[in-house]
Amino acid sequence: MYAIYRVRDVVRIPPSLFGMSLEEAALKVLTEKYVGYVHPEMGVIVAIFDVKVSEEGRVIPGDGATYHDSEYSVLAFKPIVKEVVEGVVVSIQQSFARISLGPVEGIAHISQVMDEHVIFDPQRRAFIGERTRRIVEVGDIVRTRVISVSMPSEPIGRPRIQLTMRQPYLGKTEWHKRKRIEAK
Repeated sequence: MYAIYRVRDVVRIPPSLFGMSLEEAALKVLTEKYVGYVHPEMGVIVAIFDVKVSEEGRVIPGDGATYHDSEYSVLAFKPIVKEVVEGVVVSIQQSFARISLGPVEGIAHISQVMDEHVIFDPQRRAFIGERTRRIVEVGDIVRTRVISVSMPSEPIGRPRIQLTMRQPYLGKTEWHKRKRIEAK
């Protein structure tokens, strides 16, 4: 789930950015420092915006930078167990599919791809349903449910996200469009 947080922090503006406005310099510093960072409570920080910086800064002896109180908004993504998300299949291995959810990737084990026995086709790098002959391959848009999330202990790590497509209305999105058309 995406969420927006309002954060207060002290931002260090190095001398190389003194030619910019305080807000621009702070945005540059904060973006470089935090975008991609995994916060244990907020999740993966995707963007920093709406930066407000105090014009009065502090200088620490021996450091040419100025330190300013700041307040800014953070857009973060943190997957929640049982949440339904859409993503794109980015790779398929013999036992799992890797699915991009935007800022992070999740894994769907071969047993969680369809409500039937699934076969891996190594030539196509695809999963094929044995009974229905439905195919999931790289580039497909799929709807999945998050079944487990493990946040990393290191802020530079990535969350481990387990996904399933074995429930009603989950799986490749075009399967369900076809069902609606047939029902009419």
